[in-house]
Amino acid sequence: MFYEFSEFRLDIQQRLLSAGADGRPIPLPPKAFETLLYFVERRGELLDKSTLMKAVWPNVIVEENSLNQNISVIRRALGESPSQHRFIVTEPGRGYRFVADVRVVSHAGRSEPAAPTTVTSASAAPAPAAAATAAQRKSIAVLPFANLTGDPSKEYFGDGMSEELLHRLARIPGLKVPSRTSSFAYKGRNMDVRQIARDLDVGVVLEGSVRSAGERIRVTAQLIDGQNGFHLWSQNYDREFGDLFTLQDELAQAIVDTLRITLDGQVNAADIIGAALHEQPTRDLEAYQLYLQAMSTQMIGAPSVGIPRVAALLERAIKRDPGFARAHNALANVRAVAITLDVVMPGTLEDAEREILRGIARDPALGSMHAALGVIYAAQGKWLSAEERYLDAFARNDNDPAMQQSYGMLLLGSVGFVQRYLERSLESHRLAPAWPGGMINAAVAFVILGQASDARRFIELCLNLGITRNMGPIADILSQLELREGRYEQAAESIVCALPLGIAADGGADTVSRLFQALRDRSKAGAEIKALDALRARAVPTDMTQFMKRRFMLWYTMLGGLDQAFAIAGESLDHFARQGTIGTAWSFLWMREMLPFRQDPRFQSMCRRMGMFDYWNKHGAPDNCELRGGQLICR
Repeated sequence: MFYEFSEFRLDIQQRLLSAGADGRPIPLPPKAFETLLYFVERRGELLDKSTLMKAVWPNVIVEENSLNQNISVIRRALGESPSQHRFIVTEPGRGYRFVADVRVVSHAGRSEPAAPTTVTSASAAPAPAAAATAAQRKSIAVLPFANLTGDPSKEYFGDGMSEELLHRLARIPGLKVPSRTSSFAYKGRNMDVRQIARDLDVGVVLEGSVRSAGERIRVTAQLIDGQNGFHLWSQNYDREFGDLFTLQDELAQAIVDTLRITLDGQVNAADIIGAALHEQPTRDLEAYQLYLQAMSTQMIGAPSVGIPRVAALLERAIKRDPGFARAHNALANVRAVAITLDVVMPGTLEDAEREILRGIARDPALGSMHAALGVIYAAQGKWLSAEERYLDAFARNDNDPAMQQSYGMLLLGSVGFVQRYLERSLESHRLAPAWPGGMINAAVAFVILGQASDARRFIELCLNLGITRNMGPIADILSQLELREGRYEQAAESIVCALPLGIAADGGADTVSRLFQALRDRSKAGAEIKALDALRARAVPTDMTQFMKRRFMLWYTMLGGLDQAFAIAGESLDHFARQGTIGTAWSFLWMREMLPFRQDPRFQSMCRRMGMFDYWNKHGAPDNCELRGGQLICR
């Protein structure tokens, strides 16, 4: 497909601008081409600078001057002087507008004015300009449906509609469907659908909305071509709420019909697709509503409050329908997350393991269940068993960013394979470019590896998503980066703002600020170790979370207080042992500032207690370490 305007032709596939009857190519730098394409696709629209910069440089911080240079390059390429307005008009203080008439030309040579086309019948073929290729139609992202009920408590319903469609479509062989984590990261963000399609590497995007009035619901759904933003299909559905499952069947079938999905070479293809599309999660509508509320609630609030609330909803759903497999699986995953975040749940670790094993027995192909068992085993220090379960999970589904992150953070980072931890974090980010989880873990890995500029780049991506600087571990990463660059005051400011209120108000802010001054003037280290001792003694247990204890371990180690650092490590392991675990996410042990801690003989016994030598004896020593005479030597 081409765009034509005046004497120019813009070839999307070849990424080429040409002019004249002879098709003379006009060279454009890649970003200038993307800027021109963005203009042409939005001919007549007023585009402000921030919109243009986010579109052309997604997830990258650039100066406004970069955009100005691109527009200058485009104007020169089109032969437009600053006083002319044939193509790009500048509206001072507001932005730019592409004003030339644009025609869309298919490869078959047909030409028509460039305008979106809406197809409202599932069987109707889209116009040539909107048609996705057959290959592109083998991939679809399902975005959260917008809640237009006016009632925030009904938010779960739109999320649930999307999740159900995602679940059904993902079961069709040969159809690529990004995970819930990948797609739901765009919830509430006003982004161009084409950018989302590029981020998730899909050809088609499904979006929609949900309204309700009494016992009736109205769902609007639309399929959008990820390449040009045109509609492939749209439809409204008005139903009684009791017909929800039938509505989901119709929606899923219409989507498949529009994408014209086929399973080439399989004589029972229709049966395979039909079974995937028409599988009902439960026959109990109330149990299903409880499940949807739980899946929506898990994204809200502090883990110590949100996780028990989610578990309670799932338990109510299971009580109504003991055979509700998806609710059982969700509860097993929630228990695994609780272990990761040190949230106490009713029951034992063995209960959680049994629940997960039952989930695997119900559906051995479900990768998330194998990964959840990997979480359990990593938390128990059964590293080799955890590795086996994670690899089982990836053999079934390597497209889930949360699983990639979990493997990197809970296993590889903890045992000191930081470079591999980074690789998994970057893969998680590739699969879900708008999800903070992959970004934060990539930043952590880069800090441990000493790659400051890359760590800052990923922190900036997090901040652009609205994550605040005082959230751990964002504040911790920023503080450590400032410290390494000799900016002690800034390092202190970064971490002080993230202290628990009880600690900060009880003299903790001043103590931590002086701590960083003592790192500049080592003669003050002894006094600051004593000040930290006093602060730790005053802190109430609710403020001394495991995350806070790890901060103290780092601070003591940097000041030379290794006795205190190992005392805290022992207290933490004792705390976890009472729950049957060794804790999770120990990657901070491998920071360069923790080298004195790793070189202390007590580190050997700590690692043996955590079962790490079993993993190292099979897979080799951690980064920058070696095994010698049964001991770990770090340098």
